[in-house]
Amino acid sequence: MIECSMCGHDFTKEEAAACEHGCPMAKGCGLVTCPSCGYEFPPESKLVNLVTNLFKKKRPAVAT
Repeated sequence: MIECSMCGHDFTKEEAAACEHGCPMAKGCGLVTCPSCGYEFPPESKLVNLVTNLFKKKRPAVAT
């Protein structure tokens, strides 16, 4: 799943690929387009995903 940093919408790679057909830049520019708001951003690298997932471990809930 990819999360749009602008609107927070979660979408799949297939949904993002559907947006690239009308890209005015160039075929295969590499940008990901959010199908909800149209915001374009570069995809995260595999290294960034690995580091993020290492720190995203579930933490115990804190009682308030």
